[in-house]
Amino acid sequence: MLKIGLDTGVFIASIKKKGEKFHDPILDILKMVSFDQMGFFASALILIEIPGGLCASTKLPIENIYQIEKSLKNEFQMKILPFDPYILKTKELMFEFRDLKNKLNIESADFHHLATSIQENCSFFLTIDEHHLLKDELRVQMKSYIEILNPIEFLQSFGREKN
Repeated sequence: MLKIGLDTGVFIASIKKKGEKFHDPILDILKMVSFDQMGFFASALILIEIPGGLCASTKLPIENIYQIEKSLKNEFQMKILPFDPYILKTKELMFEFRDLKNKLNIESADFHHLATSIQENCSFFLTIDEHHLLKDELRVQMKSYIEILNPIEFLQSFGREKN
């Protein structure tokens, strides 16, 4: 099974209005995925970050946010992994990439998402974070652990890009 780690922004972008940069590619990924052959994995941090992101970026009523969170978990059929087992790897990555963490202002939570995906042997980490995680400097250095892709690149790697 091909394992794919997911960043919280992927979930949030999947429900935002059409026309936003990564909305349609994420929906295309969900259409192409065979859950027998691909699995999505995410840190338990998403349980905090999805409601937080939706509160910050939408005016949805709170009850709708909880419904959306539940439907996202079902739609992506992801395995949500506990926080604690990935703390040591998170620290190791933060120390190893300390200079980039400071230079690119990468949050500790981002390193936890990466550490979770790396320890779960994910082949790819899917994110829309163009301000931090999709910076070439980080992707090149992180390549020995995991390939970081945006949804468009992910589709292109499987020959499914939209023309």
